[in-house]
Amino acid sequence: WIIESKLNSAKGLDSFGDRDIIVGVTQFIDDIYQTKKNVKVLPNEYKYHQRLYNNTNTLESYYKLETGDNLILSVPFPAYGDIHPDTDEILEWCTERGVDVHIDACWWGCSKDLEFNFDHPAIKSIGFSLSKALGLGANRIGIRYCKKRWNGPVTLHNDFNMCNQAPVWLGIKFIDRFGSDFWWNKYGDTYYRICKEFDLTPTKAIHVAYDNDRICGVRPLLRKYYEG
Repeated sequence: WIIESKLNSAKGLDSFGDRDIIVGVTQFIDDIYQTKKNVKVLPNEYKYHQRLYNNTNTLESYYKLETGDNLILSVPFPAYGDIHPDTDEILEWCTERGVDVHIDACWWGCSKDLEFNFDHPAIKSIGFSLSKALGLGANRIGIRYCKKRWNGPVTLHNDFNMCNQAPVWLGIKFIDRFGSDFWWNKYGDTYYRICKEFDLTPTKAIHVAYDNDRICGVRPLLRKYYEG
């Protein structure tokens, strides 16, 4: 479903041979916090990190990352609606200093025009989900990709068949029914009309746009627009 997208190019996933069901990308994040040390994020990351730790683990710059740290990095980055402009530099910095990177890719499925090679030596795991991609946020459906599996809640849930099988079945049905690029294929023209009418700057993620350098939600406008 990821690599069949006509709008995005995800390369290097074959190097992540270990794959586990997750209760959305949030469980992927929680597992990292529970099992890894010195977990860090960059400014303007997913708000969940701030709500958990009140910015105490938010670094002002990737230059602050040190050996032994674990960085959670969103691809695409929600505050930009695109891949973080410093991603290449961030990954090289992490490689040189022995910082493990864990990619939060929950926004991948609702974006377009993305090209990313996940097979970078610094990247150790990736979390994908169907929440933003197919509007299944309440069902919490995702997959964790690992280069080297580690022991933790996700591993145990999968090893002992404790996963939510009904939502997984539902997710597969949605994938089969709607394909890889549903949002942009169905609502892309509407998205651009909304951005034009409200004087917003479009991004590569259909749920967001910019208003005077401030990111704002487009999904409520999409719903209002489509309902007349």
